[in-house]
Amino acid sequence: MKLAKVLAVTLFLGVLCVSLSGRAEDKQPFPIAVVSSQVVLLRCDQGVQVAKDLNAKFGDRRKQLMKDEQELVQLQKEAEAPKASESKIKAFTTKRDKSVTENQQFQIEVRQAELAAFKPVSDRLRGILQSYLKEKGLKGIQNSASYIVVDPSIDITDEIITRMNQK
Repeated sequence: MKLAKVLAVTLFLGVLCVSLSGRAEDKQPFPIAVVSSQVVLLRCDQGVQVAKDLNAKFGDRRKQLMKDEQELVQLQKEAEAPKASESKIKAFTTKRDKSVTENQQFQIEVRQAELAAFKPVSDRLRGILQSYLKEKGLKGIQNSASYIVVDPSIDITDEIITRMNQK
């Protein structure tokens, strides 16, 4: 009777070990890919054109704001001088407050324009990624910005740029 129990336990443990080792070999890595969506958006032909258009639209105003910033720095130096007049201090304060408001408004306008202009590119990217996912039998595509380190073999950024540039 004892021998039968020992044999049964031994057989059970042997089968368990074989089944566990077989399962470990059968498991494949979770089939995913990573892509840098920001790189795709800025390097694909359509994204490059959108960026050029935005730069043309806002370039002059950006240059004017930079010029105003330089004037503000000069006014600040004059206002901080040991014998600065009250009018110099007031001119600096007024210019600084106006500059802050203009810069904030400009940043809001640029961001809204970027979102609107890049939406068709982003929508197209999403569609291409969905097609790629199905075509390659993947379970997911993750934005590479979410990772600290990634195996280059699963980075599909360049391939997606190529697909984005196909008409």
